[in-house]
Amino acid sequence: TLLLKVDNSIKKFFEQLRRLFSSMECAIPSFRRILFGSLFVVVLGSWHSFLISPWNNTYKNDERYIMSMVSTSSAAADAHARAHEYYLSQVPHIKASLQHRFTLHPYFAQTEVRQGMRLERLYHQRLLSFERQLALNATGFMIEKDKCAMLNFFQQQNIRIPRVVGIFHEKEAMYKMFEQVQTSSTSYNYPLFVKACHLTQGGDKGTKPAFAKNFTKGHMQKYLFPWVEKKWRQRPTDDNRPWSGTMNHLLSYLKPGIALQTPFRGLRISPEHIPLETKVEVVWGRAYLALFPDYHDIIALRGGKFEYTDRRAEAPEQWTNGNVPDDRLKWMVDGGHMEAVWALAEDVARAIGIDEIRVDVFVDPERPESPMVNEISLSSGHNYMFHAANLARAWIGPHIARLAAERSESKSVWPVPILRRTTKQVHLQTVASVNS
Repeated sequence: TLLLKVDNSIKKFFEQLRRLFSSMECAIPSFRRILFGSLFVVVLGSWHSFLISPWNNTYKNDERYIMSMVSTSSAAADAHARAHEYYLSQVPHIKASLQHRFTLHPYFAQTEVRQGMRLERLYHQRLLSFERQLALNATGFMIEKDKCAMLNFFQQQNIRIPRVVGIFHEKEAMYKMFEQVQTSSTSYNYPLFVKACHLTQGGDKGTKPAFAKNFTKGHMQKYLFPWVEKKWRQRPTDDNRPWSGTMNHLLSYLKPGIALQTPFRGLRISPEHIPLETKVEVVWGRAYLALFPDYHDIIALRGGKFEYTDRRAEAPEQWTNGNVPDDRLKWMVDGGHMEAVWALAEDVARAIGIDEIRVDVFVDPERPESPMVNEISLSSGHNYMFHAANLARAWIGPHIARLAAERSESKSVWPVPILRRTTKQVHLQTVASVNS
């Protein structure tokens, strides 16, 4: 915690220096500006590489760090109190979902939890349970880590997604499909997205857009085929995470595959002129909150509410939590878009039978009733700040209740999750097996 607070202080100092030298215009010769800039990059880069980088994917949801902010900032204290009040308002809804609308797949009942676990530790414990279950030939982690398995599951469950043109585990069949696209190019919306199913981490760059011209013979030879061959050989990795060793072991079980998928056709109104996407956290079948990649300072909450935050230039990964409202996304509540998003994300979580999941959803401003799923995450790296500890509590509680019931101990305040009676692998479930 001390390191991280010192890091923020250093960022502020360097930002002040940068502004000072930027305002001095001709007072400093250009070679001195270059020298200062180089020194700035070396010092800050070294600081982050050796001291801060190992924390990058842990501290932002670490309650110890969050509480250090609460103790030194009234805005942070207010945000912390709001997050706790919101959690209390959602507990009855999570309980109702557990009692009436949710069954837990046995694969996700093996996570070893205890009271007070932090969110990133829960993710690691989940992955450790996946690793242990490899001995039983259980590979339910493929529901996320193999895009081919994920897309197949969504189609089986009638979950709304952009149309899948084909899924291939043999390159010859895939190349034949590319040729079919070439001969009937007007039958598709572009760009088509070529996805390497075994490469799910952003850093793996496992998705490539392809336009009609890219499916002509010459372009396929120069544009598509070399990329496919390269990605087919590439091995997936998930580095710089607390759970990297465990995850990389799981990823080693994946086989190469390629999916070809049409684009989401909704009106593009995001600042980056791409489909507007929202990332929904679902706990025990209840959608809890949502983030927006294109609006990092807004969090959607249930009940038609948004939480607004300000970003500091010297520490962009932190929030000042001023909660000053604006109208940028008000239309999503007024038009019924968020209700459809919540419902779709919950449908995904319940179909899988998973205790906690992030569901990424595309939103069409013109068709509020028709959002579509982009992908899911079982180990989110997003920053939930003051909501993180409460997400962890909601995730842990029913598991503790289940363990207490097995030991015939005193009744928990949480309902005991109902286990789904199935022997099917998570990603191979059908509608019939989910509803049985």
